Amino acid sequence: MEITIVRQENRQYFEPLMPSQMWAWTDFVLGAIVDETACGILAVQESGRLLEILYLYVAEPFRRKGVATELLNALHEVGQLSQMDGEVCQYILGEETKELEECLCQNLFQSDEINSRIYEIKPEDLSEKYFKRPFEGRGRKLTPLSKVTARMWNQFLDRINALPDGDGNVPHLDSMYLYDQEISFLLTRRGEAIGCALFEKTDDGYIFSYFCVLEESSPMEMMGMLKASYEVLKEKCRKTDRIYVNALTETVEKMVFQLTEGKASAKGQAVSRHYVY
Repeated sequence: MEITIVRQENRQYFEPLMPSQMWAWTDFVLGAIVDETACGILAVQESGRLLEILYLYVAEPFRRKGVATELLNALHEVGQLSQMDGEVCQYILGEETKELEECLCQNLFQSDEINSRIYEIKPEDLSEKYFKRPFEGRGRKLTPLSKVTARMWNQFLDRINALPDGDGNVPHLDSMYLYDQEISFLLTRRGEAIGCALFEKTDDGYIFSYFCVLEESSPMEMMGMLKASYEVLKEKCRKTDRIYVNALTETVEKMVFQLTEGKASAKGQAVSRHYVY
C-alpha cells in the first residue's frame, strides 16, 4: 500500500473517489494506492491549530483492509511535522456514516461531549409568514461575517467562552472563516457583538451551526437574524440543497419547527471527534 499527497499531476486518478465540489474546499488531500489502483482518499482543511477531516472514503473492494487507518496515520505524521495540535472530524451520525464512526473509534479518535440532534429542511419548507416584517433591533443591527473585523469576532468569542457551559450547550467556535460569510450574521449593539446566526456550506447545502443571543432580546429580534440569513439563502439555495440545523438548545429546536411549520425532519445526531497528538 502506498500513501501519497494528491497533486495536480496525479489528481485525475483520485477524482472519482470524491465529489467534485469538495476539491475547492481542501487545503490538501492524501490518497491511497493498492495494487496500482487509487482506492482511498482523505481530504483535509486547516482550522486554526487543528486539521479538520472533510472527507474520508475507501472504495468498496478495499474496505476493512487497513486503508483508512493508513490514511489517518499519514495525516498524523503531516500534522505532527506541521506542529499542529491535532485533528477533528465533524459529521452527522446516521446510516450513511456508521462506517466512518467505527473507523474513527478504532483509530482512537475521542468523542466531544456535546452532541445534539440534526434536522433537515428543504428550502421550500421554510415558512414565509415568519419573514414578512423587517428587522427591528432597538439600536441593534445585523452585520454579515464578511464585514466583521477580527477584533469584533475575538471579543465575541471571549464572551461566548465566558458563559457557564455546565449544560453542555456551548460549543467551541473556531475561525469565523469556517462559516459562510454572507449568510452568517452577528447581532451587534454599538459595535459590540451580542448574538450570532452561523451557517457552514456543505456539498449538498448548508449547516445551521450555531445560534445565540447573549443579552435579552425580543422574539422579533431573534427572528430577525434568521430572516437576514433566510433572504440570502433564498437567492443562493438550489432546489436540491438541504439546510441542516444543529439543534444545540431547546430554543433552537422549537424555532426549527416554527420556521418550517413542523415540516423539518430528524436527520441524525451531530458528532464531533478529535485526535490530539
